[in-house]
Amino acid sequence: MKISLSILLLLSALGQLAAATSTAEFPTGTVVPRVTCLDDVNQSYALYLPATFTAKQPWPVIYVFDPFARGDSAAKVVQAAAEKFGYIVVASNNSKNGPFGGSREAAGAIWKDTHERLPIDPKRQYFGGLSGGARVATSLAISCQCAAGVVANAAGFPTGKGPSASSQFAYFATVGNADFNYAEFAQLRPKLDSTGMHYVIRVFDGPHGWAPADVWLEALEWLDIQAMITGTLARDPVRMQTVVDVTMARASRFEATGNVLAAYREYQAIVRNFTGLSQVSAALARISETEKSKSLKTAEKREAADLDLQGRLEAAASEKMAALPDGETDEMAFRELQSSFADLKRQSASDDRDSLIRRRALSGLVVQAYESGQNSMDGKNYSVALRYFDLAATGSANPAWAYYQRARIYAITSEKKSMLSEIRKCIAAGVHDPSALDAEEFRRYRDDREFHSLLEEWKMKADP
Repeated sequence: MKISLSILLLLSALGQLAAATSTAEFPTGTVVPRVTCLDDVNQSYALYLPATFTAKQPWPVIYVFDPFARGDSAAKVVQAAAEKFGYIVVASNNSKNGPFGGSREAAGAIWKDTHERLPIDPKRQYFGGLSGGARVATSLAISCQCAAGVVANAAGFPTGKGPSASSQFAYFATVGNADFNYAEFAQLRPKLDSTGMHYVIRVFDGPHGWAPADVWLEALEWLDIQAMITGTLARDPVRMQTVVDVTMARASRFEATGNVLAAYREYQAIVRNFTGLSQVSAALARISETEKSKSLKTAEKREAADLDLQGRLEAAASEKMAALPDGETDEMAFRELQSSFADLKRQSASDDRDSLIRRRALSGLVVQAYESGQNSMDGKNYSVALRYFDLAATGSANPAWAYYQRARIYAITSEKKSMLSEIRKCIAAGVHDPSALDAEEFRRYRDDREFHSLLEEWKMKADP
């Protein structure tokens, strides 16, 4: 993704001239779900302005990219942290995962619109995102060289790109301990270390998804501290030391629970990010002491073994899934593949460490099934797409989306009985989007009595 630096800077300069007179239309302290771009009515974004917002001063901004173009929900994820630390939040309603997701166009449109209408601090512009949206955010930071930082949730750098010594942005990454991309961040850590970049990789309890609110609070405060380091925000030694103290306390808690590797990485983060700026001697001492212990080496070996186990659990099933479009997988072989999903799901149900690794592997396979199913649908290879979504339903904790995709396929192929069956299964699994059955492929069934009855039930049970 390429966005010209000169164009971005020009838009920024022009935008500051108009911003002071154009912000009165936006309420503060609440997420505005849809702001239409002035120059492109097909592009829009959700907007959050802090309650203390005034057009008389420039504000830091974070541009956020959700993999499914859910700008409103993405902005709400960041809202509490943005309110506390005074950030504008801009979340695209157009950018999606995939080669046809329109991320480049969406990023350019919302950048231009917000720089024309809002008083943005040109030295404190940040990008954030989830999954593919995180890769979009990092790609933007690399290509435009206009970002002070990135908050990457559940995915790292874009394909073919990596951290380098020339990277000018701070990098705060988050990943769930059950996320299939956990291994990616384990592999990214030494690459970041080699560049000298300031970074944090925060692991939280949970699967692939947005970081919880407390992690976002940590992320935006950390970005504030990085701004103090670079001189774009007035230094507050007390606040900087408080962040160091909080990190030391977190490391101590990790040590107390036997998580030596996590503690060691917290101490490293203090030294990496605060040397010369705050008191880090205690962290240095703990690093030296920990490096002498056998427990650190044991923990590092165990993590490497965990990553190897995840890779082995995924490899065979992933290869078999990739072969489905070839048409050589007979029904018996497919049912064996489906059984392997079901077995892995059962083995993931307990709370032990190996079960956590199995959850990572299973979620990776389910995502592969969803993405492959969507690609098959785009290519109108519907019989293969049905198989992929069948696998996704088998492995998923919430199979409603897989049932919905199967219902779409049966609607397209005029298989009414199967379509209705999948809709019923979707309703039973839990409906989320009240407008999902308004999609184009279902319109021919609007006057059908059975479909209409299910449509009413769907809307009644859907999330508000």
